[in-house]
Amino acid sequence: MRVHIDRIKSYDSEKLEQYFSTLFDREKLGDKLRGKESVLLKPNLLGGHKPEKGVTTHPVVMRSLIRVLKAKRIRNIRIGDSPGGTARIESVYEITGMKAVAEAEEVELLNFGKSGVKRLNRDGFELWIDSQVLEAPAIINLAKYKTHSLTMFTGAVKNLFGTVPGLKKSDYHRLYPDPERFAAMLVALYQQLRSQVVLNIVDGIWGMEGEGPSSGKPRQFGVMFASESASALDYVAAAMMGFKSKTIPTVIYSMRNDDLLTDDIEIGQEWENFVFPKVKRGRGSLYSSFINRVPKFVRKLFYRLYNYYPAFNSKCRLCRICAESCPVQVITIKDGASTPEIDYSHCIKCMCCYEFCPYGAVYIKKTLLAKIILS
Repeated sequence: MRVHIDRIKSYDSEKLEQYFSTLFDREKLGDKLRGKESVLLKPNLLGGHKPEKGVTTHPVVMRSLIRVLKAKRIRNIRIGDSPGGTARIESVYEITGMKAVAEAEEVELLNFGKSGVKRLNRDGFELWIDSQVLEAPAIINLAKYKTHSLTMFTGAVKNLFGTVPGLKKSDYHRLYPDPERFAAMLVALYQQLRSQVVLNIVDGIWGMEGEGPSSGKPRQFGVMFASESASALDYVAAAMMGFKSKTIPTVIYSMRNDDLLTDDIEIGQEWENFVFPKVKRGRGSLYSSFINRVPKFVRKLFYRLYNYYPAFNSKCRLCRICAESCPVQVITIKDGASTPEIDYSHCIKCMCCYEFCPYGAVYIKKTLLAKIILS
């Protein structure tokens, strides 16, 4: 399985159009899209973040791809995603630059959930997916290159979580607070949509390091990734960030379900063993199967010393997005308070508040032991 890695250091439309034209031929997209009446482009639009923040798929990437598809006589092109929390998709499309792209290129913007949702069962998980996604003849998955506070790394597999409409995504955080179980659900979703996805692309020209997927710092990686296989792409992209890819649950489970071995993955010789220097990684949640098996009193002592939880800083604007997005509804805003309050006795540490806050007002507070382990 081939993973294409190309050096592109800026959002230059001419260079990106040339890149996508070459990629179109490399991946034989003409054959894959022949007879398909439409193609759905699925970007990463986590929330209302401007393109330069490094949170969302860049609009120049989207526009360049659309222009190449149209030049190849692919006419019926649609853009669709569902942002996190309570963010309005119309506002997200505008802030991220997707609305301007859609208007300029005359393509349709979809509102996931508006035309119906279908419930499916896959690998023991109940999946709620937008009906427009399930009816799409072909999907091109356009993710963003970022660290992630819960799943460690976000790439092509996790990007498909945006096909779950609106606040239903928060329900999954409530049902599966364990990162490994949450990852297994993401992979079940990926497997459900895998046959429709004709190509996976990750925008790594500018990505995010540190406390991703929204509160980290933008970083210029200067690369674009592409592959028919989302699992192969994520394995390579995570390794280049410095992760041991086999420790990332989404990578482990997706490769296993794809019957993909590391020896099956091909990359250019110049990228073998390449790692971006000093990438600041997100402090992923620690859920140890060992700790869960030890006696209850030992576990209780460990978690008294080792703890982490979301807290608020002075950037808070009391916008209520955290409270409305909390899957267990433990965040309240009292009259006269400068920041919300969290009922930590019922907090499931899904970090939805941290992930969806548009102002960077939520941070992860840690005990001394947690600081040592998560450093």
